[in-house]
Order: sequence, then C-alpha cells, then structure tokens
Amino acid sequence: MTKERRRATNCELIGPAEKAEGYYRYLVTIREIDGKEHKVPAYGVDMQDAIKKLVMDEFTTKVKKVYVNKIEPLVVILAIVGWLGCVTVSAITANYQYAYYAVIGIMTLFTGYAIIQNLKNK
Repeated sequence: MTKERRRATNCELIGPAEKAEGYYRYLVTIREIDGKEHKVPAYGVDMQDAIKKLVMDEFTTKVKKVYVNKIEPLVVILAIVGWLGCVTVSAITANYQYAYYAVIGIMTLFTGYAIIQNLKNK
C-alpha cells in the first residue's frame, strides 16, 4: 500500500507569462490528502520546471515556518543566556574583560542577523 499524500492531478497550459519572456503559465490542480482539490498557478520554461518550482516554493514555506517558530527564539534565548553568563563571570572575577566580550558578541550577532534579514528581503 502506498502512503497517502498530496498529488498534482492535472496541469494545464494557460499561455505565455506576461512579465517573463520565455516562461509559460500553468494551472496545476492539486488533490489534498482529505480529497479536496484546488488550483494553483505555476510558472516555468516547461511543465516539469513549473511543477518543480511549485514544489520548491511549498518546501521553502514549510522550512521558513519551522525556522521562525523554533530556531529564531532559540538563538535569542541562547544569546541572552550567553550574555548574562559573561556579565556574571565578569562581576564574580572583577575582570571586566568578559563583559566586553559579551557586548562585542551580542553586537556581532545582531548585526549579522540584520544583514541576513536585509539580504533575505531583497
């Protein structure tokens, strides 16, 4: 027995894409696991390319959802714990070198995060 999954049941060529020369617009009918069907537009050089781009777009959406909900909060929590640890060690040892490392580390982390977000939004 095969595993029940989403499937593309039909793909129709609508015509050339309006904004991209050499690309075509397809209308893909997708049957969900519960049996419902809906149509999604896809663009590509040929039908195989259009379906491949549609699958990659849905995969990217799933990965982004996991990243935003699980990984981003973990990174922020670890950064805060690391910063508090450096400040605590600095206060206990009366050596403020660790506090400088904490500030430099946090600033580097947030600057890197801002740069990545900026590149992602372009």
